[in-house]
This record gives sequence, C-alpha cells and structure tokens, in this order.
Amino acid sequence: MNKERLGAFITERRKEHNMTQKELAEKLHITDKAVSKWERGLSYPDVTLLEPLAEVLGLSVEELVACRKREAERGAEEPVSALLDISRDNLKKEKQRGGQRSLVLGVLLMAALTALVLLYADTFVSEQRESAISLKETVDGENYLYVEEKGHLLKLKCGDGIDFDGLTLKNDFGEPNVFRMDCRWNKRTYVGTVRSCEVTDRILLGLSGMVGSMMGLDTMGATGDQLFGYDCVFFEYKNAYPNPDGDGALYSYRFWSCDPETWEKEKLLLTVDDCLGFAQTDYDHDGTTELAVRTRWAEKPYTVYDMVDGEITEIWPDTVEPELTSLLRTDTERQKDLEKEGRGR
Repeated sequence: MNKERLGAFITERRKEHNMTQKELAEKLHITDKAVSKWERGLSYPDVTLLEPLAEVLGLSVEELVACRKREAERGAEEPVSALLDISRDNLKKEKQRGGQRSLVLGVLLMAALTALVLLYADTFVSEQRESAISLKETVDGENYLYVEEKGHLLKLKCGDGIDFDGLTLKNDFGEPNVFRMDCRWNKRTYVGTVRSCEVTDRILLGLSGMVGSMMGLDTMGATGDQLFGYDCVFFEYKNAYPNPDGDGALYSYRFWSCDPETWEKEKLLLTVDDCLGFAQTDYDHDGTTELAVRTRWAEKPYTVYDMVDGEITEIWPDTVEPELTSLLRTDTERQKDLEKEGRGR
C-alpha cells in the first residue's frame, strides 16, 4: 500500500462525510497539519489512529488499510500487509531521527506493532453468514441484532442500510427466519457490526423431540394470579433435547390460559424456545405475574415476558435479583453446588 493511494482514499471518504480537514482532526484529537500530510501522501496515520479514523469515516479497519469499501469476502492478507507497511514506515522515521537510542526504540516499536498486527488478524472476523436472529434491540438510539455463534450471542450494530423495523424474526408458521448477513466481529468480545441483512428461503432444522406433557402453574401469593393476570394457566413441553453448547437440556414451552374446571385450552399466551428453564415473578412489582426465562447464552442470560394491553412484551436484563437467579438455576448447577458442599465438609 502506498501513501498516495491511502491519502486519496481518506480525502474521498472525508468529503463524502462533508468534513473539513480541521473537523476530522478535531475528532481524532490531532492537528489538521497531520491530516493534510496523510491526504497529500507524505505520511501514514499512526497505527493507534487506524481504528478511530476508520470509525469516523464509516469504515472498518480492513477497508481503510485496503483503501476500498469491501464488496465481497476477502482474506486477511491484504489488511495485514498494509498494516505492516505502516509499521515499517514508523520504524524508518525512528531510524532517520538518528542515534542508537532511537534505533533501539524503533526496533521495539516494530516488534510491538507487528505483534498488534498478528493479534488483530487473529481477533477480527469479516464474513458473510446465514443465521437466525435471536434478538433485536435498540439501545441509546442504536440498533443491534444478536445471532448465535457456538454457544454465544454476537452483538452486531446495524449499518444505515438495514431496515431494522422491517426484519421479521419468525415466519407465519412460527419458525425462525434465516438471514444472509455481511458482518464483522471480534472473536474475543463477540461484538461487531452488520452492514447488510436479507431474509433467505432457508429453514433451520432443529434437534427437537416432542414431549407433550403439561402441568399447571401455581398461583402466586403476592399477585393472586398465575401468569399475566390469568387465574388458570398451564404449560406444556413442546420439545426437549441435550444442550449442544453445555450441560443439561434445552426446553421449548407453550403457555396456555385454560378453563379452571375442564382444563381445556382457551388461548395460547406464549411460546418460549430453547431455554434452560423458567420461573414466575412479579419482576416490575406491578401486582401482576410475569414470566422470567433462563436463556442458553451467557451474553443475554435472562428474558422477562409481560403482557401489556393484550400484547406480549419482552426485555433482556443482564442481571436479576438474587432470589430470581436462584429460581432459574438448572438442575445441573444445583447438583454441582451440592457436590461442592459435600467436598467442603
């Protein structure tokens, strides 16, 4: 990668965002002279500025160092090579300053930057994938999609081109839709961005085995109802199967309101898929029973369902009160606690 090409690319992207050199410099906390040198092809940006510069210009780091917006999946060789070019340029500057101390510092800088480059290549994934969306969430005005990745949830910030409100997570049969996504994410934090997201005609094949038994819920003394204000609710096991990402089993439940005398189904209130368990709770202390669910994901461990004006709502708190946490522990976790207590005696 040469300086002139990078400089022209930065200039083009800056102008697309209607920024002056001074405005770009202020966002990066540097001088406008430094920006001018980049754009004239006289110097590279410092490696530590690549990520904030890319973010300000609406790019990924890979796109910035490759000097083009990514249109298709590419390997990591080109961005890594470009970063090494920048590292070598920084070393050259240190040598030109003269003196043994500068040379030693330059060598150390080169080694450190090379290690950062290798760490970067091993940490970030850019890919096109087909996944179901487990959750849509808007936080502080930003839209996020969550998709499953080997027992974790990827938190993907939506780009401007995604019709967030128009994404329907399930089809008319209640099955998860599969979406084709162009995304980039961090393998250590499971956080990233998604640039495009389109529904496909694929379906997910589960590992379910029908169970079919049903049980009634208890009436909560604090609220006087069983669930969502209903006096008679039962749940049935839709299916159950071993947890592919950990201990225990995953369950899918249906919750029905029913006639208290005949126990005949009246209305399907809610279907919860692939969870570790559930508990009744007055989560928001409004005098009506809500449903708390323990999910399979460490990143979003709980879901709380409520009924507002006849419609089911859901929130995904990161933590819940200790009493509710205890109720949502799995049988496997309780057994492990008993074994620890036994060893401690």
